[in-house]
Amino acid sequence: MSGFDLWLSAHFFDATAGGFALRRDWLWSVLLHDGVKWLSVAAWLALLAYGFALSLRARESDRRARVAFVLCASLAAVVAVNLLRMKSAHSCPWYLVDFGGQAQFFRLFDEVPPNSGPGKCLPSGHAASAFMWLALLPVVRGVARQRALFAVLTLGALAGAVQVVRGAHFPSHILLAAAACAIVVLGLASVMRPPAG
Repeated sequence: MSGFDLWLSAHFFDATAGGFALRRDWLWSVLLHDGVKWLSVAAWLALLAYGFALSLRARESDRRARVAFVLCASLAAVVAVNLLRMKSAHSCPWYLVDFGGQAQFFRLFDEVPPNSGPGKCLPSGHAASAFMWLALLPVVRGVARQRALFAVLTLGALAGAVQVVRGAHFPSHILLAAAACAIVVLGLASVMRPPAG
């Protein structure tokens, strides 16, 4: 409601070129956008392989339960964010009139304008590929939990910043992705009660 989204995104918009200068830049688009996403996918698949290996051992039930929780909760968080995106009428900044596009900007609880654009941009799916790892927090304790939280928030901030700089998302999209992932993880933790190690 503060106008911060538009204000910040305007700093990365090049009015002369009519677009976001770093939208297709290799560093921001390939390395930091695609790279972070595929790093998260690779980590999830590695954890899945580790969980499978643990299932072959009879004495690792607590560890198996922790790995299973992280796998399920992280996947559920990403799915939840993507389901919210599918229903969203909010368009990415690069589609908005303010930034050279055709769509009209509107706030979260405003009535959807007739020219809202393609939508499907709120919350940020890319940031969710980092915030999905909030699923680690219920299964670790003490210093390990603090380190995990710091790592997830740092990765989420990086993933979010990349998208803001490229014109793909507003900061509020990033925060909503973090909130959605946290809600899913907390909900599943309260139901599944994974053992902390």
